[in-house]
This record gives sequence, C-alpha cells and structure tokens, in this order.
Amino acid sequence: MNKILSLIKTDFNTTFGLSSIAYSFKNKKNRWQLILFGIAMLSIVPSYFLIVKSLDGMYDIYAQIGQRSMFLLTGFLASQILIFFLGLLYVMSKYYFSNDMAHLVPLPIKPSYIIGSKFATLMISEYLTSLPIILPFIIIYGTKSGVGPLYWLYSILLIIFLPVVPLVLASIVVMIFMKYTNIGAKKDLIRTVSAVLFLIGMIYIQLKIQTIAQNALVQGSDFLVNLIKDSNLLVRKLGVSFPPSQWAALTLANSSSFVGVINLLTFVVVGIISFTLMIFLSEYLFFDGLIGNIEVSASKGRGKKIDTSDLSRETKPYIALAKKELIMLFKTPVYLLNAIGGVIIFPLILVMTNFTGGDQSLSTAIQMLSVDTGYIALACIGFISGLGMLNSIGCTTFSREGKCFWLQRTLPIRIEDQIIGRVLSSLGVQVIGIVTLLISVFFIVKLDILSIVLIVVLGLLGSIPMTQLGMVIDILRPMLDWDNPQKAMKQNLNVLIGMGAGTLYLGGLIFLTIKIIDKFYLGFIYGLITVIFILSSLILFKLLQVLISKQFEALE
Repeated sequence: MNKILSLIKTDFNTTFGLSSIAYSFKNKKNRWQLILFGIAMLSIVPSYFLIVKSLDGMYDIYAQIGQRSMFLLTGFLASQILIFFLGLLYVMSKYYFSNDMAHLVPLPIKPSYIIGSKFATLMISEYLTSLPIILPFIIIYGTKSGVGPLYWLYSILLIIFLPVVPLVLASIVVMIFMKYTNIGAKKDLIRTVSAVLFLIGMIYIQLKIQTIAQNALVQGSDFLVNLIKDSNLLVRKLGVSFPPSQWAALTLANSSSFVGVINLLTFVVVGIISFTLMIFLSEYLFFDGLIGNIEVSASKGRGKKIDTSDLSRETKPYIALAKKELIMLFKTPVYLLNAIGGVIIFPLILVMTNFTGGDQSLSTAIQMLSVDTGYIALACIGFISGLGMLNSIGCTTFSREGKCFWLQRTLPIRIEDQIIGRVLSSLGVQVIGIVTLLISVFFIVKLDILSIVLIVVLGLLGSIPMTQLGMVIDILRPMLDWDNPQKAMKQNLNVLIGMGAGTLYLGGLIFLTIKIIDKFYLGFIYGLITVIFILSSLILFKLLQVLISKQFEALE
C-alpha cells in the first residue's frame, strides 16, 4: 500500500506540475503565466455560457414530450464517450511513452502498482474534462425538476465514478493493442495506422448503433403511445449504445424510488469490477507491450553499408527543418494521433454520419435546401483554416523540441528558414486534412473543379496565419521541460491559448463574411479573404522574425 501511495503522489506531482506551479507563483517573473492562464479561462466563459443556455432550451424540449431523463442521458453519454476517446490517447502516452518508465521498470514494483498509480492521475485529468460537460446537465435538470436531496447525493457519487468504466475500457484496449503490435522494426507505424483505423471503426459503430436505435424507435407503430406511458422510454432504447450512461441517467431520473438505487448500485459495482479486471489483466499485458519502447538496440544497422552519395547533396534549410518536423510527428504515435487525429476525424465523422443517417442524411438535407456550392466551398475553407490551429502543430512547434531546443539555437539556420520550415510542416499535415475533407464532401455533394481549387488554395493559405499565431504563442512561452510527449501537446497551455487566438481571428473573419455575403458577389468575397490571409501572414512573419531572434538569445 505504501508503494502505490508513494507512486500516486509522485505521479500526481509530475503530471500536474504542482511544484512548478508553486515555484511560478513565488517567482515574480513567472506570475504573468498564471495571469495569462486565468485570462485564457475567462475568454472561454462567454462561449460556455451560450452553450449552457442552449442546453436549458434542450431540457424544455424533452420536458414537453415527457422524456426529461433523455436530457440526462445526453450529458452522461457525451461525457463518457469523450472520456473514452481522449483516454485512448492519454493512456497510451501515460502508460507507454512517459520518461519515468525507464526508472520504474527496473524497480521491484508490480505492473499493477504502476498502472494503478497512473490510472489515479488519469482519473483526475478526466475530471477536468468531464465536469464542464456533465455539470450543466445535472444542475439544469435538478433545478428545473424540483428534485429532492437524494438527487444531489446520487449526483456526487455518479460524478466520482463517471470516468472509471470508459477509462478502464481505454486502458484494456491500449494494453492489448500495445502487446500485440509490439512486433518488428516498424512497430510504431503499425501501431499508428492500427490506432487510426480503430478510432474510425469505433466512431462508425457508435453512429450506426445510435441510428439503428433511433430508426427502430421512431418506426414503431405504438411509438407515441409508449412515449406517453413510459417517461424513460428514450433512455432505455437509446442508452443501449453505452449502458453505463443509461444506468446513470435512470439513477437520477428515479432518485426518489428504488429503481434509482438499483441503477446506482449497478453503475458503481460495474465500475469497481471493471477496475479490478483491468488491474488483473495489467499483470499479463503491460510489460509485454512496454518492452521495446524503453530499450535501444545496439545492433541496429550493424553490417549495413552507408550510402555516402547523399551526404554531399544540398538541401534547403527550411526543407530539411520541415522534414525533421514531419518525421518527428510521424515517428511519435502520441504526436501523430494528436496532430492528425483531429484533422481527419472530423471529416470522417461528417461522411460516416451521412452514411448512417439513411433518409435523414446530410446530403438529402443539402439537396432539399438547394445550397449553392459556392457557400459550401466557403465553409470548407473556414473549416480547413480552423484545422490549422486545431492540429496543434504551430502552437507546440518549439515545445516539442523539449530539452533538445538548444540545438535549434546553435544550428546555422536563418530565422526566416525556421519560420518557413515549421509552417511547411503544418501545411503538410493540412494536406492530409484537405484530402480527407474533399473525399468526405464528395459523398455528400458534388463540387465543381473551381470550388475544389479554391478550397485547396485558400484552405492552405488560411492555414498559414493560423499556424503562425500558434508559433507566436509558443515562442513566447515554450514548454521545454517535459517528461512525457503528451504534455508537449495535450497538457500544454499554449494549445488552449492558441485556440482562443485562432477562434478570435477566424471568428472575426467569419463575422465579416456573413455581414457582406448578401451585398457582394462570391468572387469579391474570395478575393477579400485572400488579401486578408496574405496580409496576416506577412505581418505575423515579421513579428515572428523579431520574437524568435529575441527568444533564441534570451532562453537558457
């Protein structure tokens, strides 16, 4: 017990940097970072308030048809599915790519102790993710339904156990995945491709289950009669996609009856049993998947002849830097899934929603509304530009260098080449996003050649200032001292600040476009957007020249 408590304490401090936060608060020079974090959080409040207001309206809709419990199911389902998908990335990084594993493995510590301690800190991380989602659903339902004190007591218990099952599922999936893909010299590539395919498959299955449940529900002959008779009908039918969310919703919807107690006990007991199962399996799965990630083969490349003809070939510095950045992204599964995951997942969800939607698909809606392809192209350009910040490449480009950042300061590379090379690496990932988006859109609406060219050209052009905005933020406060590659991207405040800055930039451009879209031809709007993108890129390029030159000299 002492071992696991010590591991939890150490891992908790390492993960959340409590000592670093305390030092930053005491050090006057670093207090501005905490202030900046507070400002970033406050900037999100207006958007969050609007979302909560829309949820209030959603509750009223469910209340009108006598299915208020469906409102709770929506909250629990959204929270737990998000925890599962984010958990896949967090678990892989935390269990297998953390630098502390090289120190923990040689120690006389059971795998279950290591997994247990890391699971505890992951639980805290998932609370930070799930609470902003689930709390509005619980509070709105509780305040508008006139519930008793048991409702609030059950809510606390449900929130405590909320991340357990999805995080356990993510842990088991990742441990099995890492064990059986730990083969050959190309295991990183195998794991990355397999992980992407797995995510795509899981999203498709989830969407398909929900669509089948909805169609079966609505097509029933006695649907309206049953809807009036059973206030939990929608929860029972649609909750089959993830039963723990169904149990949680039924617990709160029936908090004053014995049904609520039964569902609460089911939710808690299943969580405890699943955690116990994960700890048991970790003894047989964990080390088999870990070996190879922390060891280096001394014989790699032995006996191979080196082709010296490439050594004399000259490469442009910015091309070499872009290649280095892309290789780093593609060879580190955690980076690749974070950078490319968001870029390809959203377009794939779009097309999979269309495939699983049947007659209610997006393509049918577009045909009925006769939407102009020019407007669809504009939306695609805005979407691609937004991915320029969402891929997190620009706002982590210097942070990902970590303790090797000093190399960039000593290499004979001009500041201009540093900027161009890092922007090119982001555009390389954007090309993947553009191709995925165009393929997805093809299944929804047929675009003409001109629209496709505009999407590609203006999408890439719009990605440049978005990437540069992230670079400005990252060079001002690079996160170089990390022991886990996940921290450089997912636990980096620069990503949050960058998304805020990108939202303001792109939001302002969207607002301008909406205001003038009825007053000018689309050709003029495309030209105006092009000018704005180019001017923004040039201004940010000049700003980056000054900041990078100054920071390369100032940073130690």
